[in-house]
Amino acid sequence: MSRAQADGAFHGAPTTQLRPTPGTAQATLLNILGDIVHPTRIPVPTAAILEAMARLEYSEPAIRQAILRCSSAGWIAKEKSGRSTSWALTPSGIVMVEDGVAGVERLSDPHSDWDGRWRIVIVTISNEMRSVRDRLYRAFRRDGFGNPLPSVWVSPHPDRHRRLSSAITELGLTESTMSFIGEADSVGLPVEEIVTRAWDLDELDRHYTSLVDRFEALAPASDVEHFVALLQLDQELQHLLVTDPHIPSSLTPHWHGREAAARLLGLRREWHAPAERHWDSIMNGQT
Repeated sequence: MSRAQADGAFHGAPTTQLRPTPGTAQATLLNILGDIVHPTRIPVPTAAILEAMARLEYSEPAIRQAILRCSSAGWIAKEKSGRSTSWALTPSGIVMVEDGVAGVERLSDPHSDWDGRWRIVIVTISNEMRSVRDRLYRAFRRDGFGNPLPSVWVSPHPDRHRRLSSAITELGLTESTMSFIGEADSVGLPVEEIVTRAWDLDELDRHYTSLVDRFEALAPASDVEHFVALLQLDQELQHLLVTDPHIPSSLTPHWHGREAAARLLGLRREWHAPAERHWDSIMNGQT
């Protein structure tokens, strides 16, 4: 991840290209380049990546494979200087990491300016296309949609449908999809029930609480401990980009997830400077 803007999930060249799963060596490599190195854009020697990721107990073969896979995906590019090889984020890699941190930083946003409008998407998938269902549903959830009724997906953020729109087009589902924007009325399910059916916010609240307890208990002391803790926290925040739908506070007035998210983001800010110091010590050792 990094420090910037946009709509809340990582992406590579194609908009719906699968990003690395949080916690994998690929995702951790991108977190280092995006959250620690970026925006300096200083090329990072392979040896520095190996040393840093070894602190998180990745094996050297796994790290080298992650580098190659991120390069093949177009997220990082190689720079040669004599016999030394260094790596830097590509333009698409920069967009991906900046996009991700923007979503992370919105986790504590109450969205108190919500205007009451929803996007409602109805999509039917034929038996012949069942194999695409998981990918489509993943795109829905990436954009924060919930599923209150069969084939019906809703979001209180009408403008957040980038991944979904791309997935519908790429999967050939345009002819079996309808999308509307509007306000809920008194016909059918009340808004409270729509929210309850669409998202399991009680479970998400419990998950947030467990994360706060876990990371507050770490209490890192040294720069290297802060470095490891920050990257572990980044992993969990990336998971939350999928599981937290950013529901406006007017729809969830008694939900405590936003306060827990604010605490996690506070820890992230506290740990950043010492984590950067550890990274600087690694880079200085390469010169």
